[in-house]
Amino acid sequence: MKKKTIMSIAALMTTAAIVLSGCGGSGSNEEPAAEGSTTAGAAAQTEEGAAAEGQDRPYYVRDAAEVTGKLNVYTTMEETQQEVLQELWSKYYPDCELEIQADSIGTLATKIRSDESTDADVVIGGMFAADGDSYHDILQPYTAACDQEQNYHDESGYYTFYDVQVMCLVVNPDLRDDLGIEIRGYEDLLQPELKGKIIIASPDAASSGYRQLQTVLATMGDTFDDEKGWDYIAKLIPQTFSTTSSKDVFNLVSTGEYVAGLSYESSVVALINDGAPIECVYMKEGNTAMAGGAAIVKTAPNLPAAQAMMDLLSSAEFQDARAQASAGRGSNGLCNLQGLPDESELGIVPLDFDYLAEHKDDLINKFTEMYADLSE
Repeated sequence: MKKKTIMSIAALMTTAAIVLSGCGGSGSNEEPAAEGSTTAGAAAQTEEGAAAEGQDRPYYVRDAAEVTGKLNVYTTMEETQQEVLQELWSKYYPDCELEIQADSIGTLATKIRSDESTDADVVIGGMFAADGDSYHDILQPYTAACDQEQNYHDESGYYTFYDVQVMCLVVNPDLRDDLGIEIRGYEDLLQPELKGKIIIASPDAASSGYRQLQTVLATMGDTFDDEKGWDYIAKLIPQTFSTTSSKDVFNLVSTGEYVAGLSYESSVVALINDGAPIECVYMKEGNTAMAGGAAIVKTAPNLPAAQAMMDLLSSAEFQDARAQASAGRGSNGLCNLQGLPDESELGIVPLDFDYLAEHKDDLINKFTEMYADLSE
């Protein structure tokens, strides 16, 4: 199968997100806490919460004496987000060391599954509402302390969400202006002037590629996964160059190798905040949002610390600090936007997460086969 790919280059990467109230995917978690989950949301916000406030610490923070030793964190978070997390963790739990290993979710999950003696306590990042039970075999359920504040809940009780992704186009304005065109959405990417000047991430290798595929199918067709949406993809493919890395998309548009790319909002805005000569364009046709988060490993050696980490991740305090540092959007309803448009301005189209979980392989395989046939 022929596919155009390029080598990944190192750069800042953030997970993308958007707070979305009242749209598809934000169902309530009615299941009771699993056996062994000693801090279910309601309980944590009453008895333990009152005690915490009386000791001058937030209700979602445990007694530091209960959280000690070492917490082994597997994460997809980029370095800036790791630093934010480390700072808050050290503030509340100075006697518990964080041991962090960063990689893609696929690599981290494979490592946990293949290593019976794994010391991983938590996985942070790379797990989304549409993943269904993909990772349940290596995780255990837990309801975080701030669950009642969240706009998104995992009905299965496994994931603690802390961000919500929204998609965008990353555009190099100088190159766009040289071509004398406008780029305001997906339809504009079909302009003949952009042939060979658009970079995308492959859905079978990069999370942003799959999220962009979902968004195209949700906004460019009359219904999700219909013929009209796939017809647009058939027209888009010959315009593009494919990479296996989400980071390549925004990096190579920033360096001027491509005019436009399909990417995450948070990654692009973070680069803009650092001075990159690019623009974040929200598609005029609409957008989609998806919650992402963390979970406790089934065999977590340090369960009290793992639960404390989920509680902290669910808090508006952490999510606000993360947003200030890396432009992410929090899933906690008390979070503040940091220079980003409100979700009401983005034309969010609800996604059927059950459908996505059931048909993920079919969608990716169809795109891959089309790309092999249509790319030049």
